[in-house]
Amino acid sequence: MSVPAEENAERSMLDPQSRENPKFKELQRVLIDWINNELEEDRIIVKDLEEDLYDGQVLQKLFEKLSGRKLNVAEVTQSEIGQKQKLQMVLEAVNEVLRPHGWAIEWSVDSVHSKNLVAIVYLLVALVMHFQAPIRLPEQVSVQVVVVKVRGVRM
Repeated sequence: MSVPAEENAERSMLDPQSRENPKFKELQRVLIDWINNELEEDRIIVKDLEEDLYDGQVLQKLFEKLSGRKLNVAEVTQSEIGQKQKLQMVLEAVNEVLRPHGWAIEWSVDSVHSKNLVAIVYLLVALVMHFQAPIRLPEQVSVQVVVVKVRGVRM
């Protein structure tokens, strides 16, 4: 069942060919390996960035490990509203750390929760660079993003 889109609603998606780009796939692999390495002692294993990071659970653990700061958020929540509230608190803490250092915030609760891979990758790359993770990111990775805008919805 699809929900009717609001008028002027916008959604960006990764171009299917970009998803198969070898450099982009390598970037995802490097990020997954890094997260798994960072969270090894928490017994957290990430296999897919979209599926494993959208609800804020892994992001919370990763941010706490990198920043040394404990976030006061609910442990596990199944409801979509609960997930978004948790994600909101995690992203506010992340943005609080990154924004003063000039990072453009290219992600939001909605983009991460809707499993927007580009937003998730932007967020992870910002964390890697800010916390000077001891990994080597592939250089000059570029992807095409398709923006879909709904106009003039009639019932």
